[in-house]
Formats: sequence, C-alpha cells, structure tokens
Amino acid sequence: MPKILIPNYTRSSFDNYGVSLINAPAFWDRSFKGQGINIAVIDTGCDREHEELSDNIIDGFNFTNDDDGDPTNITDYSGHGTHVAGIIAASNKNGIIGVAPKAKLLILKVIGKDGSGDYKNLIRALNFAIEWRGKNNEKIDIINLSLGGPNDDKDLKNVVEKAVSQNIFIVAASGNNGDGSEITDEILYPGFYKEVIQVSAIDEQLNPVFFSNTNINIDFLAPGKDIHSTFPNNTYSKLSGTSMAAPHVTGAIALLLNLFKTQNIPINFEQIYLYLASHSLFLNGYSSKTQGNGIIKLS
Repeated sequence: MPKILIPNYTRSSFDNYGVSLINAPAFWDRSFKGQGINIAVIDTGCDREHEELSDNIIDGFNFTNDDDGDPTNITDYSGHGTHVAGIIAASNKNGIIGVAPKAKLLILKVIGKDGSGDYKNLIRALNFAIEWRGKNNEKIDIINLSLGGPNDDKDLKNVVEKAVSQNIFIVAASGNNGDGSEITDEILYPGFYKEVIQVSAIDEQLNPVFFSNTNINIDFLAPGKDIHSTFPNNTYSKLSGTSMAAPHVTGAIALLLNLFKTQNIPINFEQIYLYLASHSLFLNGYSSKTQGNGIIKLS
C-alpha cells in the first residue's frame, strides 16, 4: 500500500501576514466568518484543547495506531495538523485568527507520531468525512489535505470523485519537492487530480516559494512561508510549506460559501472555482505550472 506523507516544513521567526494578504478581513466586515461551514482537516491530529481551536472542533477520529489505536484520541505529536487547523479557524481568543474563525472542524488523524501514513487510512478518512453527519444532520462542506503521496491510486481517485459528486470541496497542498524550475514536474496525489484544488505557496513579497511543486494541474498560490498559527500544548509557531498555503484556500472557500448562501448563488465546484479564478492575481514571469490561476484573493 503506498504511503502518504506531510510535505517537509520549516520553522522561522517572521510575522504572520497570510490572512490579510488574501483579503479575508473584507469578508469579515460583511459578517462572513465561516459560520455554518464544516471542514474536515485530514492530517496529524490536533490539539483539541488549544484555546484558539477548542470551541471550533466538533468531532474527531484517529485512524492511526497511535495511543493503541484509540479512535477518540487525536493527539497531534508533530504540530502539523494543529498549525493547519489554526490557519483555517483559529478563533482570535489570544490574537491569532484563522481565515474562517467561525467555521467548525472535524479532525481526522491519518499521520502517526512516526510521521507516516498510508493510502488505506487516507481513503478511510475521506469516506468518513463524506459520510459524517453532525447532531443536526450537518455535513462536511470542505476537506483540507495538507498531505499527499507519490502514487496514482484507483481507490483514492474514486473516493475523491465521490466527495466532489456530493458537493464537497477538496483542497490539497501541492508538495514541497520543487526545484525552482518549471521545466520539471513534481506530483503528489490526490492534489494532482483535477477534481482537487491544488495549492502552491508564495511568500510575503508575493514570490512563488522555490520549494513548491510545479505541474500542469496547479490551481492557485496562497501564503505558505513564515505563517504564524496554533501549535500543540496551547502554543504558537511559524511554519513554512505548501501545507500552510492550502488551508488559506480552504478558509477562503468557507467565506465564499457564506457569501453564496446569503445571495442565493448556486453552490457548486464550478461557481466557487470561477470566483476564485476571476479574483486571483496572475504573476508576470511565471507560467500556470507554477501558479495556476494566480494568487488567491477574496476581493
């Protein structure tokens, strides 16, 4: 069974900028903060008790062997999943705010403390997210995958198609195996599938980050270098990677779902994608293999 992995990421000490760069506050000013939107974060788990996240985590399930395989234990031993969750929905209790600070999170742990996972558990988690229902029969609207594997897989493709057929948006990190050249392609699945919104990273100066994968199915760029977010044990950290870029897009889609519902705009992949593409900033000097439609902007 092919393995899945979280793209390597690095820590640094610069200030956060991602939320404002994509213009999320313009949507907050209109009272769009992700309320009523449910997001599955499939990752390394999460600090369920973190002050910025505890109010927004509605459920969780462990698919790994960590903690004797206890399905209720979603302890995050690397910090990766907690950081991703904060980019999406940190609640601003202590000065850290996510893109969609009122969205709710379903935490699905598929990467263990040894840093590895496999397609079998990823597929199980995706099916779990598709079939999950809340106390009031709520469903998952968006799935964030800041992970991926090197192999195309029929069963993985099928479950992705199943999610999309049920109007669930899937956002994935492109990966951090880039060599700074558009000539070569670096591919992770399921991000490379056309049904998935595949995201690469930029820095604060709007430069594509050299480590980002490039390929013909990149969809967007988003902030992914030196991003300040939540970390286990009620702490905070600054990390870099396409793993940090993807949740900016996930949060942005949550805000767009708020907008579309308010204005009775049909909610489907094509309409959301069209909005994102038409509002993106396309960079001169780079092809779509680096940036897709460009840097995501909400207005």
